[in-house]
Amino acid sequence: MSLKHLGPGTQLPPLQPGKLRLYSMVFCPFAQRSRLVLAAKNIPYEVVNIKLKVKPEWYLGINPSGMVPCLQFDDGRAIPESLIVSEYLDNAYPDNKLKPSDPYTNAVHSVMIDSFGKVITPFYKFLFGDQSAGEHLLKSLEYYEKKLENNYLGGDKPAFVDYMVWPWIERLEFLKQKKNLDLNETRFPKLLAYIERMKQVPAVKETILSVEVYDKFFKSYSGDEPDYDCGINA
Repeated sequence: MSLKHLGPGTQLPPLQPGKLRLYSMVFCPFAQRSRLVLAAKNIPYEVVNIKLKVKPEWYLGINPSGMVPCLQFDDGRAIPESLIVSEYLDNAYPDNKLKPSDPYTNAVHSVMIDSFGKVITPFYKFLFGDQSAGEHLLKSLEYYEKKLENNYLGGDKPAFVDYMVWPWIERLEFLKQKKNLDLNETRFPKLLAYIERMKQVPAVKETILSVEVYDKFFKSYSGDEPDYDCGINA
């Protein structure tokens, strides 16, 4: 199956017996959450990429919100929303559990995931030109700098919490190099070391994109149809 992003006038690819399908978009950090979990747990699946600005007509029949990710089963049932999809995958495929079994530790990790909304809001403001959001973004990242008491937010190896926040952490390098975000080693020594460590994680290697590819995509984003496919096999 082609990984090219599908838009209006395209046909819905037939579901394959016994195979999960993830509706995604290469540059969507929310969809990347679920792709990271699928990769980390080595779950077989197929991807159908969606043009989010100009969606195929049939996609709203699968996921009325029109957003990605959306996980679909071979019988047509579907689950939307990145956290819900990712938690379902971790529960339904118990090998290599990513969420901690200890209820307290799990709660602590959940707070870190929930608190990441304070990063996401200024992240997008800064990304799309609000320079005043830069310090707000950096201030919100200080919480995670303090939380890095081990190699990963989840402990001595990557856990569910790491995969849920990583998509935006990955994009910080783009903001630093192309948008002049002052993410420096003096203020964020642990976070910058964490980024380098995460780049070596197999699931991250499977989904990561370069700064130059992000730059190409975001330069095209203001148009009616962004260059979604520039991230395929990049």
